[in-house]
Amino acid sequence: MHPSKKIALILALFMSIGFAQAADARPTITEIVAKSGGEFDRNRFDYDILLNAVITAELADALNNPDDRLTVFAPNDLAFIRLARDLGYTGRDEEGTWNFLLGALAGLGDAKQILTDILLYHVVPDKVNVFGFLRAAIRGNDIPTLLGPTLEPFLFGLVDKEPDLRNPRLAFPVNLRASNGIIHTINRVLIPVDLP
Repeated sequence: MHPSKKIALILALFMSIGFAQAADARPTITEIVAKSGGEFDRNRFDYDILLNAVITAELADALNNPDDRLTVFAPNDLAFIRLARDLGYTGRDEEGTWNFLLGALAGLGDAKQILTDILLYHVVPDKVNVFGFLRAAIRGNDIPTLLGPTLEPFLFGLVDKEPDLRNPRLAFPVNLRASNGIIHTINRVLIPVDLP
């Protein structure tokens, strides 16, 4: 074998090993969400409220298995603030939003179970990248969730089961790669039922 071909082969081998290690080194979905820190702050575009919700619902471990293949439509803090305001909250802060939403859930029954159901409605039991999402929207294919009820995708958005609230849209960032799936940020919270 010519020396230049040997060098090219060795370089290709090292590059493939490097890419494999980089893929293995990716954080899980839980680890990506946890990077927000969970402390209520003024950054409305991270996942502090989502992290608190995942911990309260005891779903952090479920989203931390590196062998899973999941997609999470992750509401950012602004999405939760919008939901709280749609339900009557007049503030705009993260901590007040979180406390208001917990109170609203408690008024509906078992707050932890309702929160768990809402979060599971944001999780798809397969990897769906942004191109797969757009393909489903164009073909009119519903997207299954871990909760059971499906999501109806439209171009850059999702239709949930609550017709009286605005539908979520994809927001930056999308296609965040985790070792166990993909995260797409959304600008509103998905609701799995028609609220009373």
